[in-house]
Amino acid sequence: MSLRDTLLNPIKPLVRTAKLRMLKRNAEKQLRTPTTPTPTRAHTGAHAHTNKGENPETRPPVFIFACGRSGTTILGKLLAAHPQVAYLREPYHLWATIDPALDVTNLHVRTPPRLWWKAEDATDQIRERFTRLILSQRERQHKPILIEKTPHNIYRIGLLEALTEGSARYIHIVRDGVDVARSIDRLASNQPYKMAFRSDYNQWWGSNDLKWQRLRIEGPEHGCFTSEQVDALLSNAQRGAYEWLTSLAQAALWREQLSERLLEITYTNLTAEPIKTLRAIATHIGANAPTPWLEHAQAILSPERKNQGKTLMLPHEMAEQFNAFEEHYHFTNRAQAAD
Repeated sequence: MSLRDTLLNPIKPLVRTAKLRMLKRNAEKQLRTPTTPTPTRAHTGAHAHTNKGENPETRPPVFIFACGRSGTTILGKLLAAHPQVAYLREPYHLWATIDPALDVTNLHVRTPPRLWWKAEDATDQIRERFTRLILSQRERQHKPILIEKTPHNIYRIGLLEALTEGSARYIHIVRDGVDVARSIDRLASNQPYKMAFRSDYNQWWGSNDLKWQRLRIEGPEHGCFTSEQVDALLSNAQRGAYEWLTSLAQAALWREQLSERLLEITYTNLTAEPIKTLRAIATHIGANAPTPWLEHAQAILSPERKNQGKTLMLPHEMAEQFNAFEEHYHFTNRAQAAD
């Protein structure tokens, strides 16, 4: 460790905590600032996406979702560099201000959260705050295409559909489930992300493992295996595999309804064929694909990394479903049944 790191590491949690509080205060201030109301449909019109000569301000928003550790960060970084894109990277402070229960890990608030959200949860207050805090970012950044990336959105598709009147477009990125589970295991176990006065906070599972508790309770309620099977998952890798399973189950549930508004890619596609994949994404979101942007993306993308580790052991039925998804997406790893 360098002398600089030795000096800075003790104060990083304080700086991080102060930054989070500032972000939340700024979001609350934005809500208090008077604005001229703009009808939601004017921001999210479904037909404006492909009409030639359209007003660019009417393009529908785009949401990136996935199980975390699946490549959303690098995908978002590439899209943020696009000259037409206003990009929001995991704006947890905005979602926590829209409704505190949307803060799944209690990063910004201390309140019981929820993971799954449906259309009926879109109250008038949530709609207004979503318009002012999320949709307004397009005008604030003076870009025609708004892209928001929050992996948790895969459990909120019903809510997003209601908030955008069924016009939003989605990008789902999928990575090999064993690699994801091992990545989650390292992050949740090693705890590189610390905050001041928050010894209970785990970077992956949140305060007092709140995200895992919501997965453990809400997953079986939404048909994702039984409570007994979920309670048998003890390691961070097993629990990460369950998160991957539930996220893919949600994508499968919505695939037919979202139809052409949903684009699925894999992390393998993105890293092995970046130009082809990014051109498909550009077409999907109604953007151009300028050569400098494509060349920049190709230059910063690294080959797909494979995470080494122990064999992933899951309850029998869970392992079968896990491996069915692995086969469907042409991934090579497999889980092993524990019983």
